[in-house]
Amino acid sequence: MPSQDSASLGDAPSRSTYAKYLAALGPGFLFAGAAIGTSHVVQSTRAGAEYGTGLLGFILLAVLLKYPSFLFGPFYVSVTGQSLVEGYRQTFGRSVVALFALVQIPVTAIIIAAIAITTAGLAGSLVPLALSPPTVAVILIALCGVLTVAGGYRLLDWVNKVFVVILSVTTLFAALAALPLVDWSFYPSTAISPLWSVTTFVTLVAVLGLMPSDITLAIMNSLWSEARNKTQGRRSDTAAEKIDFNIGYIGAAVLAACFVIMGAGVMHSQGVSPADGAVGFANQVISLYTSTLGEWSGVVVGISAFTVMLTTLLTVLDGFPRMISASWYTFIRPADAVNESRTLEGSPAFLVSLVGLSLLAVVILYTLMGNFRLFMDFVMVVAFLLSPILAALNHFTANGRTVPVALRPSRLINAWSWLAIATLTLLSVGYVVVQFIM
Repeated sequence: MPSQDSASLGDAPSRSTYAKYLAALGPGFLFAGAAIGTSHVVQSTRAGAEYGTGLLGFILLAVLLKYPSFLFGPFYVSVTGQSLVEGYRQTFGRSVVALFALVQIPVTAIIIAAIAITTAGLAGSLVPLALSPPTVAVILIALCGVLTVAGGYRLLDWVNKVFVVILSVTTLFAALAALPLVDWSFYPSTAISPLWSVTTFVTLVAVLGLMPSDITLAIMNSLWSEARNKTQGRRSDTAAEKIDFNIGYIGAAVLAACFVIMGAGVMHSQGVSPADGAVGFANQVISLYTSTLGEWSGVVVGISAFTVMLTTLLTVLDGFPRMISASWYTFIRPADAVNESRTLEGSPAFLVSLVGLSLLAVVILYTLMGNFRLFMDFVMVVAFLLSPILAALNHFTANGRTVPVALRPSRLINAWSWLAIATLTLLSVGYVVVQFIM
């Protein structure tokens, strides 16, 4: 069997190790761009504002725990050349792919609506807008949808890298400036509820639902890796994929901690409660930077935060339709056809998925957006309850018959993955019991 590095989609010339790793960079940054959205800007900040640093350890533990579940996305592409969607078909059958897509359609539309309304809130904090936040959100969805169709993977990759780097640098500086203001107690007495309470447990589940992101992002990451391979004409090996993924994953974890620290240092220490409205909360996020870096940073950081959220919206409007259209083509493909050579972006199924998910998100924006805070909690909880199922699918696919035994994940990664599945399952069951039975 040829080595993973030699398994390519074309006869690309050999390159140095450095050039090889540099060329592989992209999907990991897209991962970070998609993750640094509502989970970071909204939930991490709110966790810091209401609980100080009380939930920081749990957030970082969740990021650590979920690592294998996300890693299996780029890992599977590096070994097989196929996305996790195709892996699901060959491991579990087409019925599982169909069920996966049907469940994801409403969930992804809800997430698109959540990201769009947060982006609209940031826009409203920068300039006075006569339009309502849902209307601005609809305009942003339409704009990003057009850019997604027009630019494809290359535009998405370039735009995302630029704005993620800008926000990352400013957020790191703002978090460092907020450090002296933080109460570093394990669980501050000023938290809005005791550590061992139903309120804290429910809040924790909501916060961890998209921390660092929904596990669906592992499937999207595998599709982006597949798209990059087709663009470059060669398949990146496992080492290169892992480096790219680790950069994005660690970056997302660090920024999650930064937003918690800023919320704890600037809002919690002053007794400022998070606003329920999208625009009001966005204004509070901008004030985190101006309070620590100075008034000069308001416009710069506001624009950076808006552009990153806009990039997040652009990313999910590429990733979610890509995932649904890949599921459709995988489902209708003959059972004896192993490889999928079709380009998803611009395909009929991609365009239908993009329009359909966007329209569903618009309906959600005008019908379910009465309370921004409750809506965001609902998004996070749904994502959390689906986490153990997706983690299990990724685990068994990465260790399934399509992956040669010698190339399967190590015992450590598999044990780590089993721990994540068990923990996420127990927490999900606990949430259901607390909310609906007790």
